[in-house]
Amino acid sequence: MQKFKEYSDAKRYKHHVNELARDIKTSGQQTPLTVVAAEEDGSYQLAPGADQAHFVPTRYWLLDGHHRLEALKKIGSEAAQVEVLPGKGFADAMDAARLTNQQVVQSLSPLERTENAWSAFNLERDTFRRMSVKMAAAKLRVSENTIKRFRDAVRQEGIQSAKIDPNAPRDKVEHQLQAYWSRKSTWGRLSIITWHAFKRSRRESNNPTSSGALKHLVKMEIIQKLFGEDGRHDPGVIVAALIELGRDAERQDGAAYLESKYKPKVYQPGTTDDDEAERDQVDHHQLGLEVARMLAQEVESREPGDF
Repeated sequence: MQKFKEYSDAKRYKHHVNELARDIKTSGQQTPLTVVAAEEDGSYQLAPGADQAHFVPTRYWLLDGHHRLEALKKIGSEAAQVEVLPGKGFADAMDAARLTNQQVVQSLSPLERTENAWSAFNLERDTFRRMSVKMAAAKLRVSENTIKRFRDAVRQEGIQSAKIDPNAPRDKVEHQLQAYWSRKSTWGRLSIITWHAFKRSRRESNNPTSSGALKHLVKMEIIQKLFGEDGRHDPGVIVAALIELGRDAERQDGAAYLESKYKPKVYQPGTTDDDEAERDQVDHHQLGLEVARMLAQEVESREPGDF
């Protein structure tokens, strides 16, 4: 399905560029490309009669019109109509791009709008974080409930990390949220994950594994261990042993009884058919204590003058 989606998107992209190329070739470029000046390679120049130098860019960030640019290249055009928006540098370009790309010919899907808004909220610049819910929703073309969910999720995370007081007065709630969200450890971490992934991680952390699932996991580990020994034990013997363990576990003191009854005993390693020691079953701590006790008894039993 992923490969089909990639193929479908590529096919749609190619068709859209071809349509734009035919339209521009016939009627000319009707809508200019939208750019913001880049800081790289630019210089400050003092115009005649001016009081201060102004920045003269030589490179630009393309915000809106990527398909139109491809179409212009396709028909071999060497010039393009361009609208330069106010601002300078990557941060200004990002802010402007989030607003201009809301009305492109191939509009963003609701999911893309949500992820775009989440990304805008987790920039180093707190432009969107400090907007009211209503204004941010209007600017980013998402619902007010979406913005409220962003804010509530980050606030709950701040409460869990003891950075936000859940009982703070209403006039301090917003201040604490903004202070927590403006920490680089917060927005920097959230900026590299999607809203969908962040929401899923919070849902999983708030819903720990059920007791039934944990019991199933333990049973799986037991069965995989017993039946995964390449025929070391007969399946019938394993099943009979499990039945007996079940009866032992039904006792009132089941856990303590099982631990005391089946705790590894101290003994010398046995040998298998290929004469290899089964050392993994030896309790070496208990074995060391037993050897020390035997040596002490041997010393006590010696007669004077014995070597």
